Formats: sequence, C-alpha cells, structure tokens
Amino acid sequence: MSFELNYHKYFPEIGQEIWFFQKLPRAMDVAKDLIKIFPQRANGRIIISKILSSAKGRFNRKWLAEEGGLWMALTLYDEFLTENYSLIPLILGLAAVRCVYDLGIKEVKLKWINDIHFNGKKIGGILLEKYENWYIAGIGLNVNNSLPPSLPAITLKYLLNREINLIEVLELLIYWLKYYFGFLRIYEKKILEEQNIPNLIIKDFKNFSDTIGRCVAYSYNLDKESIIIGKVIDITEKGSILLETQDFPEKILEFSSGEILYFL
Repeated sequence: MSFELNYHKYFPEIGQEIWFFQKLPRAMDVAKDLIKIFPQRANGRIIISKILSSAKGRFNRKWLAEEGGLWMALTLYDEFLTENYSLIPLILGLAAVRCVYDLGIKEVKLKWINDIHFNGKKIGGILLEKYENWYIAGIGLNVNNSLPPSLPAITLKYLLNREINLIEVLELLIYWLKYYFGFLRIYEKKILEEQNIPNLIIKDFKNFSDTIGRCVAYSYNLDKESIIIGKVIDITEKGSILLETQDFPEKILEFSSGEILYFL
C-alpha cells in the first residue's frame, strides 16, 4: 500500500495554531513559554515574528533576521523512536528545500545536515533544540529581507527577481513539514509492526543534497574544535554521513551530528 501522495494528512497538527508577532528577541524562547502556558495545543504550534532582534544559529552565532524574511519556531512533541532522532533535523531541512524548489528555484541544494543554499550562498538555516519532552525548531528563510553584501547569503527575492508573498512561503513550508513528519509517523508504525518500507526521507534528502562526493572539513563545532578532512561517500539510513579520510585509511568514519564546510 502506498501513502506517498497523502503523507501530509498523517501529521495534521503542524500549523493548526500559528502565533504572529511584530518583533521578538527569539521565537524559540516564546515557543518554550507557550509550551508551559498552553501545553495541550503545543504540538505543531508555529511562532512567527516579522523581526528577531537576537536571532542565533548554532553555538550562538548571530543570525540577521530583519523584516522581509520568514522567521519561525515550530514545537513538536517527542513521540519519535529513539533510533530515528537523527532524521528530525534532516526533515526540517528537506521541507525547507522543497518549499524553495516549489517557488521556482530549481538549483537549491541541501548541505548536510540542513543548510539550504544556492551555489554556496545560504538561503536558510535551521536550529533544533530539545526542551523537556519537546523539540523546538527555529527555521529562517531569506525571502524579501535585505542582506549585507559581505554576507555569504542570498534571498529568494534576488533569485526570482520579484517580491514573494510570505504567506505563500509559509503555506508551502507547512505542507512539506506535514508531508515528511507524516511519513515519519507511517515509517515508525511500520517498524513497530515489523514491516519494512523504504526510507523516503533519506531518498529525497539524497536527491536534494549536494554533499555526497564532496571533499569536506568536518567538526562538531567548526569555530572551536579540530577538523577532519575527508570525502563524503554516502549518507546512511539514519542520516549520518560516512567520511573517507587519509588520516584513517583503514576505516570509514560515521558522524550523526556536527557541521561541514565544502572545499571547492
């Protein structure tokens, strides 16, 4: 039996409740506060702000979130099987890249784990945090916002040469979030029933990612920790990268988290 065209209906909670703000320091902090106040409606809740004054990426790196971009936080109850935790950040990136692709930017790619880029220039970024029994995902997309020329980033407006309706972007993003998290529910149900179905998340990730075959610098934190240089030879069914290196020629290294830089 194929569910391929209807995966989104298996995770209807996403986007059923959306909170809009004019300006916030960080949407993810508000997401935590709302979990405490209204936990019964928190699964799938989205918080959006026109401007984020203190937006951050991994390891507290500053993220410019001026008016015109899509800046949001998504809360998800942790209902997932432990062995599939590493698929969650992949889903977030995959949903975002499918959204951008549907808007007409066919050259958009995913850099593992979930950086959305166009020819190396960042279109969007994702930050995932665990908060008690919840996941909180911060998702940022450069849509119509202005960017400093020195920043290695690019906007959808620039790529499409037109203003983009933020509601259209949000609707597409919600659709693909429902689609892939809906698939994850079906996938885990089949696992518990001891049935095997192909992992659509990994299949689609490979289709939209340009990481496999690239020479990369890997580190858990590229700013502070030592790096490993190698070639990405594959992505596993759990979303880890497999790295072939000259420093460890006798074995393939596997990493399920961290970050990479491409070598041109």
